[in-house]
Amino acid sequence: MLIVLITPPPVCEEARISLYGDNASNKLSERTNEVTGEYAKACVETAKEMGVSYIDLWSKMQETDGWKKKFLWDGLHLTVDGNAVVYQELIKVFNEAGLSYDSMSFDFPDYSEIDHKNPQTSFQ
Repeated sequence: MLIVLITPPPVCEEARISLYGDNASNKLSERTNEVTGEYAKACVETAKEMGVSYIDLWSKMQETDGWKKKFLWDGLHLTVDGNAVVYQELIKVFNEAGLSYDSMSFDFPDYSEIDHKNPQTSFQ
Protein backbone atom coordinates (compact mmCIF):
# COMPACT_ATOMS: atom_id res chain seq x y z
CA MET A 1 0.00 0.00 0.00
CA LEU A 2 1.27 3.45 -0.88
CA ILE A 3 0.31 6.32 1.38
CA VAL A 4 0.92 9.83 0.09
CA LEU A 5 0.30 12.98 2.12
CA ILE A 6 -0.30 16.06 -0.01
CA THR A 7 0.00 19.56 1.40
CA PRO A 8 -2.54 22.18 0.45
CA PRO A 9 -1.53 24.49 -2.38
CA PRO A 10 -0.56 28.07 -1.56
CA VAL A 11 -3.23 30.75 -1.13
CA CYS A 12 -3.38 34.15 -2.81
CA GLU A 13 -5.23 36.41 -0.40
CA GLU A 14 -5.28 39.32 -2.86
CA ALA A 15 -7.17 37.29 -5.46
CA ARG A 16 -9.69 36.07 -2.90
CA ILE A 17 -10.39 39.60 -1.62
CA SER A 18 -10.54 40.90 -5.19
CA LEU A 19 -13.07 38.24 -6.14
CA TYR A 20 -15.20 38.40 -3.00
CA GLY A 21 -14.75 42.10 -2.13
CA ASP A 22 -13.06 43.96 0.70
CA ASN A 23 -15.93 43.35 3.11
CA ALA A 24 -15.31 39.60 2.74
CA SER A 25 -11.76 39.88 4.09
CA ASN A 26 -12.92 39.11 7.63
CA LYS A 27 -14.54 35.89 6.44
CA LEU A 28 -11.47 34.96 4.39
CA SER A 29 -8.88 35.70 7.07
CA GLU A 30 -8.41 32.05 8.04
CA ARG A 31 -7.30 31.24 4.49
CA THR A 32 -3.94 33.00 4.38
CA ASN A 33 -0.80 31.76 2.70
CA GLU A 34 1.07 32.05 5.99
CA VAL A 35 -1.37 29.79 7.87
CA THR A 36 -1.51 27.41 4.92
CA GLY A 37 2.30 27.26 4.96
CA GLU A 38 2.25 26.25 8.63
CA TYR A 39 -0.22 23.48 7.82
CA ALA A 40 1.93 22.37 4.87
CA LYS A 41 5.04 22.26 7.07
CA ALA A 42 3.20 20.12 9.64
CA CYS A 43 2.03 17.80 6.85
CA VAL A 44 5.60 17.31 5.56
CA GLU A 45 6.95 16.76 9.09
CA THR A 46 4.23 14.18 9.78
CA ALA A 47 5.00 12.34 6.54
CA LYS A 48 8.70 12.23 7.41
CA GLU A 49 8.00 11.01 10.95
CA MET A 50 5.71 8.28 9.64
CA GLY A 51 8.02 7.34 6.77
CA VAL A 52 5.41 7.89 4.07
CA SER A 53 5.62 9.71 0.77
CA TYR A 54 4.52 13.32 0.48
CA ILE A 55 4.02 16.06 -2.08
CA ASP A 56 4.68 19.60 -0.93
CA LEU A 57 2.37 21.50 -3.28
CA TRP A 58 2.61 24.63 -1.14
CA SER A 59 6.35 24.96 -1.79
CA LYS A 60 6.41 23.47 -5.30
CA MET A 61 3.85 25.86 -6.77
CA GLN A 62 5.51 28.94 -5.32
CA GLU A 63 8.73 28.07 -7.18
CA THR A 64 7.03 29.19 -10.43
CA ASP A 65 6.91 32.87 -11.37
CA GLY A 66 3.32 34.05 -11.64
CA TRP A 67 2.03 31.10 -9.61
CA LYS A 68 -0.88 33.09 -8.18
CA LYS A 69 -2.66 33.39 -11.52
CA LYS A 70 -1.16 30.34 -13.20
CA PHE A 71 -2.20 27.80 -10.56
CA LEU A 72 -5.15 29.40 -8.68
CA TRP A 73 -8.28 30.69 -10.41
CA ASP A 74 -9.75 32.42 -7.34
CA GLY A 75 -6.78 32.50 -5.01
CA LEU A 76 -7.69 29.12 -3.49
CA HIS A 77 -8.94 26.60 -6.07
CA LEU A 78 -6.67 25.09 -8.71
CA THR A 79 -6.66 25.96 -12.39
CA VAL A 80 -6.00 23.39 -15.11
CA ASP A 81 -2.28 24.18 -14.75
CA GLY A 82 -2.54 23.79 -10.96
CA ASN A 83 -4.14 20.37 -11.34
CA ALA A 84 -1.40 19.45 -13.83
CA VAL A 85 1.20 20.10 -11.10
CA VAL A 86 -0.68 17.74 -8.76
CA TYR A 87 -0.81 15.08 -11.48
CA GLN A 88 2.89 15.43 -12.39
CA GLU A 89 4.00 15.26 -8.77
CA LEU A 90 1.77 12.27 -8.05
CA ILE A 91 3.11 10.41 -11.08
CA LYS A 92 6.66 11.02 -9.77
CA VAL A 93 5.73 9.47 -6.42
CA PHE A 94 4.10 6.50 -8.19
CA ASN A 95 7.18 5.96 -10.33
CA GLU A 96 9.51 6.16 -7.30
CA ALA A 97 7.37 3.46 -5.66
CA GLY A 98 7.60 1.25 -8.75
CA LEU A 99 3.99 1.86 -9.73
CA SER A 100 2.82 2.68 -13.22
CA TYR A 101 -0.32 4.73 -13.68
CA ASP A 102 -0.98 3.05 -17.01
CA SER A 103 -1.05 -0.43 -15.47
CA MET A 104 -3.11 0.44 -12.37
CA SER A 105 -6.64 -0.91 -12.14
CA PHE A 106 -9.58 1.27 -11.18
CA ASP A 107 -12.24 0.46 -8.60
CA PHE A 108 -14.72 2.84 -10.24
CA PRO A 109 -15.41 3.90 -13.83
CA ASP A 110 -13.82 7.02 -15.25
CA TYR A 111 -16.09 10.04 -14.84
CA SER A 112 -16.45 10.27 -18.64
CA GLU A 113 -18.01 6.79 -18.66
CA ILE A 114 -20.69 7.57 -16.09
CA ASP A 115 -24.25 7.90 -17.33
CA HIS A 116 -25.15 11.21 -15.67
CA LYS A 117 -28.87 10.65 -16.22
CA ASN A 118 -28.71 7.30 -14.44
CA PRO A 119 -25.38 7.06 -12.56
CA GLN A 120 -26.32 3.93 -10.62
CA THR A 121 -26.01 1.81 -13.75
CA SER A 122 -22.35 2.84 -14.14
CA PHE A 123 -21.44 1.30 -10.77
CA GLN A 124 -23.07 -2.10 -11.18
